Amino acid sequence: MRRIYSIFLILSITPQLYFCNTSGLSEILGEESSRAEFAFVAKLGPNSAVLSWNCSHPAKGTMYTSDGILPSAHLSKTHFLEWKNLNSNTSYKVILTCGSQKIEEGSILEFTTWISNDPPKTRGIWILGGIGNDGLPIKEVDLFDPVTDSWYSSITNIPSPRIFASILHHKNKIYVIGGMENISGTYVSSSKVEVYDPYADLWETKSSLPSGSIGAVAGSVGDEIYILSGSNSTDMTNGPVFNTILKFYPELGISGQWISFSSASTIFSRVDMSGCAINGVIFYTGGRTYNSGSANSSTDGFAASANTTTSFSEPSLGESKHGAAGVCILPSSQDPFPADGVYFAVVGGSTGSGNVFQPATSIIPTNRTEFYQLGSGSFSLGPSLPASLYFPAVQTSYETRKIFSFGGASSINIPENTVYSLDSGNPLGSAWTTHSLSMPRRRYAHKAVRIDR
Repeated sequence: MRRIYSIFLILSITPQLYFCNTSGLSEILGEESSRAEFAFVAKLGPNSAVLSWNCSHPAKGTMYTSDGILPSAHLSKTHFLEWKNLNSNTSYKVILTCGSQKIEEGSILEFTTWISNDPPKTRGIWILGGIGNDGLPIKEVDLFDPVTDSWYSSITNIPSPRIFASILHHKNKIYVIGGMENISGTYVSSSKVEVYDPYADLWETKSSLPSGSIGAVAGSVGDEIYILSGSNSTDMTNGPVFNTILKFYPELGISGQWISFSSASTIFSRVDMSGCAINGVIFYTGGRTYNSGSANSSTDGFAASANTTTSFSEPSLGESKHGAAGVCILPSSQDPFPADGVYFAVVGGSTGSGNVFQPATSIIPTNRTEFYQLGSGSFSLGPSLPASLYFPAVQTSYETRKIFSFGGASSINIPENTVYSLDSGNPLGSAWTTHSLSMPRRRYAHKAVRIDR
């Protein structure tokens, strides 16, 4: 009887020892063989980031940063660690490992912190300027957040409303430069420069232009703003801008400083061209010839660092036009779809020729869209807009992978408030669709701006 009891005792204890040893062995093997995978930014702000990654086997995790090593001490297949005290709008890189994985074998994750805790202002599309139903400049600024599909109406007002001003972003601020003001029912040339800081919600006045600038092309390159072509008078036949470049240094002194100089090569003398900047080159196309009002199709690029036009021949548009929306589509490595194409897109406009008035007194709107992919030899015909529109505004939402077209005039002095969208991942092979939400107000000859690029 005692003998049977002894055997039973041994058999009862042995399985517990077996499973205990197996569990410990699994932990050791997991630590040695586990590899980091599926790393991503779980939460991002201006001063912190929560990083997450998976381990192929349960193991402890480690995050290597420029500030040091941050351990995740618990055994798990999923890890979350917060990196604090970061600088806003700054690029960072971390290396994530599992168990005893070597640092050179870890997963590398790069990200850029937010500019502020108000992401709609960063990712949103700002609608500024333009002409309204009454034929007057629009002072109200509206903000569209494509991610939440929300409009923020009249988020601020332009202190001095103008039409045909150069409106662009530069270092997370919005500049409204030159254009035409309506004074007692008459349009006059304006040399005013007003700047809006979206995060502080403040406007400030900068140094005035050395001369008027109406219907010009503007671009932000490095630390400066460049303005070319257009007219310096409300009469475009008497105030053409030939090869003069206006260059603004916003950070010089209290109010910035303007200089003007001649380009080393010829720049089109036109009004109402479409243009934007890509990698230090300001591309421009179309527009009206200053002395005849003829619509154009030729394209060029101004290389700011060399003070000359580019050495290669940019392609012409498929049709001559002016008053078309121009937008540079520039996905970055931090976007959800960083491999999408880089394009100079030209949308809508008027094919009418012979009108030398500003604003134009006759137009022939077009629904044609064209896309120039850098490195290609031609503009590619894109899908037609659902309506023919003169002077719409176009901008890209990289978060939702859509190109948006806002407003424009369907006929002379008839502004619209319709919004259309197009797949930015496949702009040539998709179709424009009518967006469910209209703009808060009708406009044409306005601008759609993102402040982050």
